[in-house]
Amino acid sequence: MTSKNSKNTLTHGTGNEKNLYIGVDLGTNHTAISTSDGKKNTILSLVGTPRDPVASKFLKKEHLYGEEALKHRVALKLLRPVENGLIKNQKEDIEAAKGLLEYVLHSVNGDREIKKYAIIGVPAQASVLNKKIILDMASEFFDGMMVASEPFCVAYMMGQLEHSLIVDIGAGTTDLCRVHGTLPDPEDQITSIRAGNFIDREFVRLISESYTDVRVTQEMAKKWKEQYSFVGEAEKEIIVDVPVDSSFLKLPITKEMKEACESILPDIVAGISKLISTYDPDFQDALRNNIWLAGGGSQIKNLAQVLEQRLELIGGARVQNFKDPVFGGAEGALKLALDMPEEFWHTA
Repeated sequence: MTSKNSKNTLTHGTGNEKNLYIGVDLGTNHTAISTSDGKKNTILSLVGTPRDPVASKFLKKEHLYGEEALKHRVALKLLRPVENGLIKNQKEDIEAAKGLLEYVLHSVNGDREIKKYAIIGVPAQASVLNKKIILDMASEFFDGMMVASEPFCVAYMMGQLEHSLIVDIGAGTTDLCRVHGTLPDPEDQITSIRAGNFIDREFVRLISESYTDVRVTQEMAKKWKEQYSFVGEAEKEIIVDVPVDSSFLKLPITKEMKEACESILPDIVAGISKLISTYDPDFQDALRNNIWLAGGGSQIKNLAQVLEQRLELIGGARVQNFKDPVFGGAEGALKLALDMPEEFWHTA
């Protein structure tokens, strides 16, 4: 965890009404926020600016965020400032991420004049530079800040702080974190870029190879994935409507969906195997029987069962789904912020 020193000393605990504590999951696909006064929201991590003066006059805004930007995307220049779970190190992306954070903060009335202390979730193996970019970008909004590993925030939310292994499958990264009663060390964490967006790209590629005359966009693939994704055995044939010329073609995509979704499994299995095999031998069984799936990718049908089957080769495992894939990271970051000792927030 990395802290951003504040000019003020924080009065610890939820009873101090002068302070607002905030958890943020600044993700590749969605940004989620949760506050100590019980408010939360999530929006697409998408920023749009009008393409030309006509678009600017029509939209009556110079910046659109989230679902509104997606709705008007044909009139906008779109920016996705977060890539593989991290803010891109380009000026326009950093400014877009700052605007996105300000927008989501405003959506929960978190921009009012009150001391604000926030923990922002980052991928498990985010570099020192990545963390600094986030802290610098967000410094004008908060009186105290920290960044923390997203899967650790999920573990903290669940109270799974001893002999647990979190697999957080987001859009940009799949993050694995081994938790054993302390803040995780680098060797406790593994990050793979085979995650939700990787599935989407694979899905588009596979459909394009199977049906050479059909044009499928990544947005279409993402929509179908969110509705039909699975690994293992399909319950029924998946058939979707694809626009062709001025009509629609019914397209069977079961085989392509299965192959695309299963493309992330080797990295997850390898990561779990490594974190178990390098753990204290006395507690390896406890760890292998306490694996939790989190993030949007955890909703892939049959994922827990298929992972258990594949992990039988290393002695078996018990894999469970965390109940809140949308706000788990933000809620965990908030809970962590509320429990932080005062010395983590004051200036040196």
